[in-house]
Amino acid sequence: MRLLKLLLIASAFALNGCASRTAPNISLDRTKTGPFTTVALLRVSESKHFIVRNLSGLPALGGMIGGLIAASVDTSRTGTFVAKYNAGSTRLSTTLVGDLQREFAANGIHVSYMEKEGAKSKDNADDYSHINADSDVILSVWLGPVGYIANGAFDAPYEPWVVVTVRLLHGKTKHVLSQKTYTAGYKSKLEGAVFVPCAADYRFDTYEKLTADFAGSLEALSECERATARQAVMDLR
Repeated sequence: MRLLKLLLIASAFALNGCASRTAPNISLDRTKTGPFTTVALLRVSESKHFIVRNLSGLPALGGMIGGLIAASVDTSRTGTFVAKYNAGSTRLSTTLVGDLQREFAANGIHVSYMEKEGAKSKDNADDYSHINADSDVILSVWLGPVGYIANGAFDAPYEPWVVVTVRLLHGKTKHVLSQKTYTAGYKSKLEGAVFVPCAADYRFDTYEKLTADFAGSLEALSECERATARQAVMDLR
């Protein structure tokens, strides 16, 4: 019974995990913020939601039992993918920091990385009042779901998926000036998210091909991360 309960939870997440709400988008109003030339980027952590999921195969497997089997398979495959990721040296959080710094620098904006600083939780909200940054603005960035999704027809390929939220705050008052969630690669149903096309050449027909070419699958995720960093900085220029 306990195993069935766990599988039911996993199945529900598998069916619904790619369609949900994001934090509301707030577009940057230059009349209120003015130009900025220095940015304090807070700690960027690794995603806590790695996913390898085949949504397209659930109906063909036959109702609830099929869904339970598929959820169990997806959980196992995600675990294998994460183990391969952890065994390597590439970290999307690290490359995201570097790409944001490079994109801002190309626009004449200096980014200092405050690796030990991040938001704290207060009254069920992110609190930045403790941040002391000698910069015009503060940038808080976090990775959402990261991985691969197969969706659509029964034989749909696995597509890379990277979700990133970017929040800009006033350096002194800590008021939120801008906030956007980006969904890159797989076109998920995240309400309000900005879609970023990327890594169109990387599609994997089967899970076996995805893991066999792990270097390629990781490069696709990196391409989506870079495309997201580029779009985020464009939106803040």
